[in-house]
Amino acid sequence: MPKRKCLIVTTHYRPLTGGAQAVYDALCSAAPEHFAVLTASHDYTTGREVEAWRSFDGKVPYEIVRVPAMRPGLLGPKPGIGARVMSHLGASLLKRRVLRAVLDTARETGASVICIGALDALGWLVGPVRRKTGLPVVIYTHGEEISQQAHNARAEARRRKTLQAADGVIAVSSFTTQLIEQKYGVAQKAIKWLGNGVDLAKFNSRPTENVRMQFGLGAGPLVLSVGRLVARKGFDRLLEAWPRILASVPEAQLAIVGKGPLEADLVERAGVPEMKGSVHMLGHVSDGALPSLYASADLFVMPNRTLPDGDTEGFGLVFLEAAAAGTPSVGGRAGGAVDAIVDGTTGLLVDGEDTGAIAFAVTDLLKDEVKRLKMGDAARTHALTQGWDNKAAELLFWLDRIETRDSSGDREEVDRG
Repeated sequence: MPKRKCLIVTTHYRPLTGGAQAVYDALCSAAPEHFAVLTASHDYTTGREVEAWRSFDGKVPYEIVRVPAMRPGLLGPKPGIGARVMSHLGASLLKRRVLRAVLDTARETGASVICIGALDALGWLVGPVRRKTGLPVVIYTHGEEISQQAHNARAEARRRKTLQAADGVIAVSSFTTQLIEQKYGVAQKAIKWLGNGVDLAKFNSRPTENVRMQFGLGAGPLVLSVGRLVARKGFDRLLEAWPRILASVPEAQLAIVGKGPLEADLVERAGVPEMKGSVHMLGHVSDGALPSLYASADLFVMPNRTLPDGDTEGFGLVFLEAAAAGTPSVGGRAGGAVDAIVDGTTGLLVDGEDTGAIAFAVTDLLKDEVKRLKMGDAARTHALTQGWDNKAAELLFWLDRIETRDSSGDREEVDRG
């Protein structure tokens, strides 16, 4: 593995929850000698200190440096002129502090490349950091910040300028890669497609414990769905399709794991008479229990879709986790799910808006055991090639090529793809 140090700079970090934070933690843990993190000790959404951050930082095998804030706090829904002026002045002062923190931390950790992990909030660092350190600066994108429009035209133009100015851009999926190229005019060779990995330590031996009884589930065919309860995940469409599935597979049961803003509505839908008591809203389930729950299911389903505002699934790690447990998936043909599911091999992709297509795919796999088990075996084989160790090595190799290119002064001749 090449020898270099990547400093990841992000606005907030674990133990706060979030997909990007989980990705950075997984990469850093896979190769701790090659990564460090600069982040905030306070949550910008609340202004309060992140609970238990010292305990978390003390347990990880890589270096984390914290400053009080990496971005301004959120203003209220209708801020007055005075609040806006004070916020602007505070933001200018904070930018100087953040830049100094990046420069100091890069020097102290021996960083050879800087990775900006928050495009809209920290993209402004690209130019100043490169000028003052001479180090290459890359941006890590996770999907939503690319697919969704910025809040105004000026912010959208700033996003384009930042992406084009960076020495490279990391994209979580082929979908995001195409958007970065087509929507923001970034050269394809400047983009690194790096799909998310799976924590193979949880799945080194295929989970075999049947935990259905623990969660109040029966012996009938079990469909599992896991994710934050938001519109793009398609839980509403799955529930709309469920009565059709029951008509063909009357003993089927559906378990939905997760919390989110749509929870009350989904619980109400799950309880209507047409569902015949077959839908179980499990709420939050601990990470430790999920592998066995994945393995206890016959099929994993999350019919994700792209919303009108561009909100879509950046990758769909849950599909890969289900695969690692040997469970095939049905997912939406949208966003990064097309990379997480090998259509026809590890599962099926459908139109996440088409409840008929969802019902047909789920019914087909529940009724065809031979096909389902074959897909489950293929899914596990595929997932076991997607560990974070491999992802970290792949990223570090790409970063090494960017570093070599910059030090040689030749920006165009080295392929960054």
